Amino acid sequence: MEHNHKTTPIGSWHCIILKTSLQPGMRLYKFRPSLSSPASTTALPRQSWHPLSRYRVNVVRIGGLKVIIDMLSSCPDVLRPLLLDVLTALALLREVRRSIYNLRAVRLLVESGRVGTMGSRTRAAHAIGLLGLVKRARRDLVNAGAIEVLVDLLRDGDTSMKVVAGNALGVISSHVEYIRRVSEHGGVVPLYARLLQEPDPLAKEIAEDVFCILAVTDANAVTIVKHLVTIMGGSDNESVAAAADVLWDLSSYKHVLPVIQTSGAISLLVELLRSNEDTYVRENVCGAIAQLSCNDAERVLIADLGGISVLISVLEAESEELKDNAAQALVNFYDDVLLRDRMSGAVDHPSFVSMRERMVQTRGGELHMAASVRQMTLDELTWNPGL
Repeated sequence: MEHNHKTTPIGSWHCIILKTSLQPGMRLYKFRPSLSSPASTTALPRQSWHPLSRYRVNVVRIGGLKVIIDMLSSCPDVLRPLLLDVLTALALLREVRRSIYNLRAVRLLVESGRVGTMGSRTRAAHAIGLLGLVKRARRDLVNAGAIEVLVDLLRDGDTSMKVVAGNALGVISSHVEYIRRVSEHGGVVPLYARLLQEPDPLAKEIAEDVFCILAVTDANAVTIVKHLVTIMGGSDNESVAAAADVLWDLSSYKHVLPVIQTSGAISLLVELLRSNEDTYVRENVCGAIAQLSCNDAERVLIADLGGISVLISVLEAESEELKDNAAQALVNFYDDVLLRDRMSGAVDHPSFVSMRERMVQTRGGELHMAASVRQMTLDELTWNPGL
C-alpha cells in the first residue's frame, strides 16, 4: 500500500528545522558492533551524548521528521540534498530511525548516502548500520540499495567514512542471507584488505571481524587468505599482526584449512615467528600456528618447515601470551606419536609442563561434561514413558 505524501511549503518554522538540525561542528559518533561469529552477529551500538541532541529531539517532537519526508516527495532538485542532509542529522536518534522505518522512508535514508556532503553521507552510513541491526529493516535497506551505497563509500571515502561504511556493511553482511549479495559486488574483499592496513585501530578491528564473516563462503575464503598472505609479507608490523590475527580465526574454519595450506601462509607464519621481533606480531602468528597445529596435515607441514624448534625457542620469550601460544602448539605436537621424538627440547620446560597439565584438565572436563549430557539424555528417555 502506497503512502500519499502531501506537499508542504517551506515556512518560517521549517527553516528553523533546517537550522537546528545542522548545527556547526556536529560530529558523528561511531559505534563498534561485536561481529563475533560468522553465523550470527549481535551488535550493540553506543552513542555518546552531544549537546546538540536536544535540538534534534525538539524537531522530532514538533513533527519535523514528517515534514521533511513530505517535502522530499515533491521538492525541487536543488533543495533535495539539503533536506536529505537534515534527514541524516535526525536519523542519529533511535526514535527517528524507528519512524523512518514505520513511514516506509528507508529508501530516503539510503538515497542520502549517495548525495550531499561527505559528512552527511557518513551520517547516513552510520544510521544505515544502526537501522540494519533490526532484521525487518535490514531487508528494506538491502532492497533499497544500501549494499551498493556502502560499498561506494567504503571505496571512495576518507578513513572516517570507510570505518563507518565498513562497519555498517559488516552489520548487513552478518546475516547469512546477505553474505553472498555483499560478495557479489566485486572488490569488496580488497576494500576490507585496505581497511585492515589503515593506521586506525578501529578500522583494523572492523576489517578483521568482517573477514571472519565473509570467509564462510569458499570463494571469499580463497580471496581473503590471498590478501592476508600479501599483507603478512609486508613491512608494516601493525598490519602484519592484524592479518595474522584474522588467519588465527580462520584457522578454526574447516573449509578454510585447505586454502591456508596451499596458499603458502604456513611457511610465512613459521618464518615470521623465527625472524620478526615485534611482540604483537609474534603473539598473533604463534596463536595461528597453535590453532593450525590442532589438525594433522597442518601439524606435519609446520614440523617439516622447522616449526617445532622455533616454537621451543619461543618458550624463552618475555611475553606470557607468546609463551602460552607456543606451549599449546607444542603440546599438540607432543600428543602426535609420529612427532613426539622431535620434542626432546621442550618436555621438561616449565611452560610446556604447565600448559600440558592445563590442557589435560580442560580435556578431562570436556569429556566429563559430554558424559553428563549423555547420562541426562538416557535418564530422560528412561523417565519419560511417552518417548
